[in-house]
Amino acid sequence: MPAFAPPLVHAVDVVASDDEARHLAGELADRLAAAPGVKSVKWEDAGAAWVCTLTGGGRGRLALATPADPASVPENTRRLITTFEQGTPAEAEQFFKAVLQLPFTADEIAVAAGELPLTSRLAERWPDKPLGAVGVLLTIHHMRDFLVLVDSLIALGVDPAHMTVIDKEYPYAHTHRVDAHLVQRYGIAVWRYRDLREGIADHIGRVTAAGKQSVIMDDGGYVWPVVLRDLPERAGHFVGLVEQTTSGIRKVEGLHLPLPLFSVAESSMKGMIESYGIADAAVRNTLRLLPDEKFEGQAALVLGFGRIGHEVARVLENRRMRVAVFDSDITRLVAAHEEGFLTGRNLGELVGTHRPRLVFGCVGSRSFGLAEARLLPQRSFLVSTTSRNFEFALSELREGSTAVTDRGVLGTGYRLADGPEIVVVGHGMPINFHYAESLSNRYVDLVLAGLAVGAVALAGGDARLRPGHNLAATDEILAESGIVEDYYRLYGPAAGSGRG
Repeated sequence: MPAFAPPLVHAVDVVASDDEARHLAGELADRLAAAPGVKSVKWEDAGAAWVCTLTGGGRGRLALATPADPASVPENTRRLITTFEQGTPAEAEQFFKAVLQLPFTADEIAVAAGELPLTSRLAERWPDKPLGAVGVLLTIHHMRDFLVLVDSLIALGVDPAHMTVIDKEYPYAHTHRVDAHLVQRYGIAVWRYRDLREGIADHIGRVTAAGKQSVIMDDGGYVWPVVLRDLPERAGHFVGLVEQTTSGIRKVEGLHLPLPLFSVAESSMKGMIESYGIADAAVRNTLRLLPDEKFEGQAALVLGFGRIGHEVARVLENRRMRVAVFDSDITRLVAAHEEGFLTGRNLGELVGTHRPRLVFGCVGSRSFGLAEARLLPQRSFLVSTTSRNFEFALSELREGSTAVTDRGVLGTGYRLADGPEIVVVGHGMPINFHYAESLSNRYVDLVLAGLAVGAVALAGGDARLRPGHNLAATDEILAESGIVEDYYRLYGPAAGSGRG
């Protein structure tokens, strides 16, 4: 029997009217026709599809379809199916690179905006467009909610030509579609994380040429350290920094801060409302990736008893796991002990005694290495909630293994030379964003709105925001903005009572 190479297929569901779906498919066909290595793209009536012929002799196909079982998908779902029928692996990669760039439909954006009422209505609070005089550099997570924030920033006056977005290159559920929407619908410059310095320099050049300065809206402390290290002479371009995460705060602590830091990360608003949602999303996504494992009654270890670690420990406890906690800060360790968790001053001893099968890293820096991993039982799992892959000593694990296996979406397997076989779930990247949307839109709405409130305050030169850390002023400004009060009105005791 002759060898048979099955075609490669990519399918994506979009929610759209018939007209918009056809228009979207036509735009995609046009982009394919302009892509490198494409000889021609022609409509074929017989197959009701666009046939793409590549210069090297390969062939692909693009078709618009309707799901066979419409009851199993949202109303007005259409399916765009792209098939690579023949050609080399390099041609296939180039073909799919083009077809992945699919912006969201008007219906999809409208649904997201409806799920983010605080963020989507920000311009109603400031009709005078207070961000018109600044550029904005963003490193926020690439999810649907981010596009609603971008819409609001534009409505608040930011010129899209003076915006720059850094794609963190996490494997989000909709990374390519978010990037495509930013570029194709808004004309916003998108730079990859690996090219962060070049992206910052390009942004400063464009916005300076327009006679403006910029606000940084960061999620993980990525931008300011690079500015100080590589572009110190351009640091004065920025009028302020809004930071969303505590890991980002740690990265800028101790650095020269001649500009105000608006710390949404440490605000009372974020700490009291968002931490549980992040922890719940992290645990849910872990369990989704490990559907055949049984964790009830098993031992778990949480590294770090800060806001997120505290909530992760509680969520795991509610999942009927036996939870231990380690924190190098004695005050937090005492707090964990008095809440009933098993604790210990020595991490190695705690791991060796408790023998956790599931380890959650919530420290924000290297918290667990080869020495500790050797003490784990067989088939154990390491999970991170930290930005990027800093939580576990992955190079140590690799060097101490007889075999390292890429387990695809699940993560990386390590067969330790003198220890168990373990899996670092999600390759050590933050699990709540691993091929997922993390928090629901209604949950993250308040924090996104808070980021925009910070940008408005910094752009307006609020006198309370002085160079350096401004936590007290951050809490004051967020409280005055009214977004927390509106959140309570939406989801508080009167939410379902008909009163408002």
